[in-house]
Amino acid sequence: MSKTALKLLFSLLSVSLFSLLLFVPPTSRASSSPRSFSRAADIENPFPSPPRVAYFISGSEGDGPRILRLLHAVYHPRNQYLLHLDRRAPQQQRETLAVSVQSVQAFVAADNVNVVGQADSVYHGGSTPIASLLHGAAILLRFSNQWDWFVNLGASDYPLIPQDDFLHVLSFVPKDFNFIQHTSNIGWKEYQRIIPIVVDPGLYLASKGETFVGNKKRILPTAYRFFTGSPYVILSRKLVEFSIRGWDNLPRTLLMYFSNTESSHRGYFQTLACNSREFYKTVVNSDLHFIAWDNPPRKEPRNLWMSDLNKMLGSGVPFAGSFHPNDPVLDRIDSFVLHRGRGRTAPGGWCIGRHERSRDPCQLWGDVNILRPGPAAKRFEKLLLRLMANTTFWSNLCVQRWRITG
Repeated sequence: MSKTALKLLFSLLSVSLFSLLLFVPPTSRASSSPRSFSRAADIENPFPSPPRVAYFISGSEGDGPRILRLLHAVYHPRNQYLLHLDRRAPQQQRETLAVSVQSVQAFVAADNVNVVGQADSVYHGGSTPIASLLHGAAILLRFSNQWDWFVNLGASDYPLIPQDDFLHVLSFVPKDFNFIQHTSNIGWKEYQRIIPIVVDPGLYLASKGETFVGNKKRILPTAYRFFTGSPYVILSRKLVEFSIRGWDNLPRTLLMYFSNTESSHRGYFQTLACNSREFYKTVVNSDLHFIAWDNPPRKEPRNLWMSDLNKMLGSGVPFAGSFHPNDPVLDRIDSFVLHRGRGRTAPGGWCIGRHERSRDPCQLWGDVNILRPGPAAKRFEKLLLRLMANTTFWSNLCVQRWRITG
């Protein structure tokens, strides 16, 4: 097992040790008024400082309500959030989404939720998705450089664990780790995605247009190895900064190549991280996302239903997709996993109001650094431990390439 794997395994074993403290019920207090404990308290906090996550949540026409619901489900005052409705959505829908954000007291008080005003064109069969993703990451870096990981979600996605559980487990994970599902076994994708020269109309047309495919083909790259994988990524801030500000020319070189590649968001970060001497050892081969495919598989994953719920939760991953709008399975996740009321933010340790049907506990704040993880943290922890215990997990081509040619 590599030193990187041992590093993460040791960190996660620390999670297991400290998790014994998670389920000790709090003692009752004589005082009826809630209190908030800061780091200056006499009792030293045994856990590492919670990380901060930058979320880029994107959608298209009619997805405003879905994005707002997803935002409520993944919200925490420590994080940063950027919401994007692509150019197919009318400007009025963006304005409505912005007004909805401003109507939530917690979002306004924390000042950590923003809506992209000048929308990007996004055609999932072309290169505009990666352009939009990099645009969102650049905006989040401009708002704040204090976050630790970048997470991209679509309007049809939903969390499977509360943010307190997610942030708690990530507290023990090295902050240079990148969760990128990848493979260099490209197979049929060589002829259908890589060697065709595809021109995305969103790069040069203000209105909708058709993707243009050139008559000639190109050969596979030899200056670097091509990797492909999931469009969902969880990236360290350092890799995001490297992608945006690139202190060597690799990010720009790859961006030029991927500008004429079909579904560039399924290969850009995989190829970038796995061909970089600085980042290839930081790549964990998982997107931490639950998806399901039809048999035989189609081009996109199938929608998830109530019948998939046990598998979703049993997987231990923090996110899943895709879901139909307002599907009953989302209500079940809200009720039994996130403990979120309709139209409310999922509560966490920072919410110290009373948990009553007519009251929102997040209307009263405590210390935003306090996390109160529950059983979902154990599921997420066990997933990462399984990944590290799998001896074949680290024997991926992303690492082997550098062992051979480095």
